[in-house]
Amino acid sequence: MTIAFRNRIDLTLSVADRAIVSVGIQPRTRPPIGRLFAGKPAETLLTTLPRLFSLCGVAHQVACLSAIEAAHGEQAMPAPRRRRAAAVAFERFAELLRGLVLGRFAGDRDTLQVAQNLLRALAPLQAEFARGRARSETLSQIKMGLEALGIGSAAEPVLPGTPLAATMASARRAADDGGWRHMPADPCFLSAADDRAIVTLLIDAGAAFAQVPELDGRFPETGVWARRAVGHGVTRADPAARLSARIAEIAALLRWIEAGETENDMVEAVASYALGPRRGAAAVECARGRLHHVIELDEQGRVAGFEFLAPTEWNFHPRGPVVKSLIGAALRGAADRDAVDAMVGSFDPCVGYHLAFQEMADA
Repeated sequence: MTIAFRNRIDLTLSVADRAIVSVGIQPRTRPPIGRLFAGKPAETLLTTLPRLFSLCGVAHQVACLSAIEAAHGEQAMPAPRRRRAAAVAFERFAELLRGLVLGRFAGDRDTLQVAQNLLRALAPLQAEFARGRARSETLSQIKMGLEALGIGSAAEPVLPGTPLAATMASARRAADDGGWRHMPADPCFLSAADDRAIVTLLIDAGAAFAQVPELDGRFPETGVWARRAVGHGVTRADPAARLSARIAEIAALLRWIEAGETENDMVEAVASYALGPRRGAAAVECARGRLHHVIELDEQGRVAGFEFLAPTEWNFHPRGPVVKSLIGAALRGAADRDAVDAMVGSFDPCVGYHLAFQEMADA
């Protein structure tokens, strides 16, 4: 199946007196999955979603499966739930690592090769993890690769003298220089406590809500930095702080994998909700934030309605976290514009984006 849709976000930054005064966002076009699959067996969604969403395909599949079960009034047993949570955790690990490397070391062939080897090692490790078999050799390979990049232990998450240490130092300089001041943290974050309200709005308003979501005037942030801010009281929101949050979560996920945990808080990354006869919903905490699915089935188990809401729509809302993070940023030269690009990239959208700077005429 081929589905054509606009798979890019365009941001136009208006600049006056060398500062960003407004940000216009043209969002991506979301695929009309509910319309395309109407009347088809719900199981066809499970096989198609990973092909539609090359990023976080596992999270979409887990969310869809959990929502279908809820629509049938069922809930997975503990063992399948743990397997799904582990699959989401491994995908989160891979997506965070891929975004870290491709976003910052695209021109470094040696570093890219290390990252590619790491990503290739994840698939067999995940299979071993699911079967509960020994995996020390694969784990050792992954740990060595991460250390080569510069990701260390909880006590020293960024190892000195590594590519990542140089990148972190550059990000901190950009954050501390006069052209890019310390960004205060906005305490508005998306969480599991919002699931019920989001599900209700997805049912009532459908795609209109999913395209530009808000919660009673709130435009909460979701994703790796938001998770870190909630759990660790992070007070800075500049690109360096966001890079640090990504590194910390990669290291934490590695410790989780190394410990072989299958019954800790990662299980809570997947939630499902029965909403009445033949209607169900699910939420999955994936790499980029909280993903929601809602499905309605007919009496034959075919799709009568389907809607989803991805984390990118929250973060790139026209009045959302990305816009708030950019308004007021100083632009004195090319380095400051690079810092703006780094800030936008730190939100890790699930599609590409393009920045355009528009100089405002003097009054």
